[in-house]
Amino acid sequence: SLLQTQDWAISRIMASCLCLLLLLTALAGARDAGVLYEVWHTPSALAMQHVVSQGGKPLTVETVLRSNGSVTLDDILKPYNVSGKFYHVQPAKLGFYCMYRQRSGDPDPASPDCPNITQTATRHAALLTQAGFDYVAVDITNWPVSTTVADVAVIRPTEVLFEEWLSLRKQGITTPQIAIWPCSPNNSNTWQVLLDRIYNNASYSDLIYSQDGKYVVFLPDNVHCNDDDVQAKIEANGGRYNIKTIKMWALFHNGSYNQDAWGFFAPCTSGFNSSIFTTSMLNDNACNQYVSINSTGQVDEVSASPSYMVAEAALPFSAPGHMRGLTLQRLFKKVLALQAPHLFVSSFNELIGGRQVPWTKSNLNYNMGLPTDPQRNAGVWEDTYAAEFSRDFEPSIEAGDRIYQVMKSCVLLYKNGQTCAQAPSELCCTTKDKQVFANVWSLTRPDYGALLTSNITERTDLIAQGWQEVCHPIMGPSDFCVNLTLKDGRRGPFILYNQPVEESIPLYRCLQASPAFYTLSTRQNCDSLGRAEGVLGYIAVQRSSETPRGLYRCDADGRYTPHSLDLLCNGTSILLGFVR
Repeated sequence: SLLQTQDWAISRIMASCLCLLLLLTALAGARDAGVLYEVWHTPSALAMQHVVSQGGKPLTVETVLRSNGSVTLDDILKPYNVSGKFYHVQPAKLGFYCMYRQRSGDPDPASPDCPNITQTATRHAALLTQAGFDYVAVDITNWPVSTTVADVAVIRPTEVLFEEWLSLRKQGITTPQIAIWPCSPNNSNTWQVLLDRIYNNASYSDLIYSQDGKYVVFLPDNVHCNDDDVQAKIEANGGRYNIKTIKMWALFHNGSYNQDAWGFFAPCTSGFNSSIFTTSMLNDNACNQYVSINSTGQVDEVSASPSYMVAEAALPFSAPGHMRGLTLQRLFKKVLALQAPHLFVSSFNELIGGRQVPWTKSNLNYNMGLPTDPQRNAGVWEDTYAAEFSRDFEPSIEAGDRIYQVMKSCVLLYKNGQTCAQAPSELCCTTKDKQVFANVWSLTRPDYGALLTSNITERTDLIAQGWQEVCHPIMGPSDFCVNLTLKDGRRGPFILYNQPVEESIPLYRCLQASPAFYTLSTRQNCDSLGRAEGVLGYIAVQRSSETPRGLYRCDADGRYTPHSLDLLCNGTSILLGFVR
């Protein structure tokens, strides 16, 4: 009958639609997302818990920075006679967590157990799976040899992460899979301990991240952390031959990427010179980070991160910072355009990190925003600095969950095979909330002194008229000129807001007629120093890592030095506010 024919046709259409849906789902499922994950917090977390137990106030690098000198880095741990690396922020809801728990029957554990491990593992699993991540890669790149220190820092916490997430899975709770990323030079053995205790434990078989039917072990693409013979042993795994190794590192160029080495983060390259990494996010062209190419010439992996560094992260313009999600958005533009089978993100929860002697010889060779801190000469942070200049996206008390929400939006777009053209209202794609910053160039001319401009057209015109741009002394930016030989970086470029934002005030460029020179003011009357030519932008009234550097007006240094950044002027210094 006609009715039966219609039913049959509808059934066939529905079946076809279902097949198409399954096909699209399968294709979408071919893309996976991984994230760098840290378990190294135990000594530092226990130190912070000791501070609290002694009635102390738990301080982080961000809270020290925001205090504007009322507390210092010395106040974090020194008064409590305890040592550890400083936390840059405090994780939201969990506090200063860690993952060490003594093994069953251990008669002499090397450390006290961390509290609230199950709560930590459960929250992390939820945050990561809700954001679309399929697996974590546990960072073990600093511990090639199994020692008591390595066991407390990473080996036992990695085991505990497996134990906790396996328990959650048995309760029907979804968790990411897990892979390891060990430093494996000649004579190393941490990798062997982890294979024996985890990868060769059958109960963890479904929890280990796999590709092509083999468990994945990431290996640093670094001569100090990789050895061909060790790599062969890892792949053989005692005759099982069930391991696939993937080389992964950062800050390398096309040679390694074209051999399918993965980037655990990948900086933007300059539109002016694609062989140069840049931290500039405002006037340079598309991010265009390097991508990994497999043996068939296809894009295999693309990386993105909330921030990254090309020199020490705590130095001005050596890292772009979060910029309210702008950095992540620009990196994800290529991720979404290419739809490569693998996305890797750095990172979820580094939180702490080491310091090193800065390579720059300029007077900006300290953790920006802390020019007078008693630990000024104790080194600068390399990988992460405070809340802003960090690759992390775990929600924190100081920074909230803005970057987590942008990351979640971006990853889910990637997993669904979408771009911003299809979803312009997604947080990954919106611009009004992120494009709130402006560059300020510093220029000088022998017969006229110095001035600042936030207008790139005016900058170009002034240079054509004989003005010279004052360069920045540290590598990183491409929006500004860089001169690594400069010793004094106080009078260089900076970034402010291009519109009023919370707790900001206008910054006016002022011109005095006779003798003619430019100066700055936060008042439209220019403090009776001249007339206002216009608003350069808006500066913060409180110091934070988003605007860490003090902006001073130099009233007595002469017309060639209208401003100074973070460091005092040679003469009278008037603090106007804070910039980056």
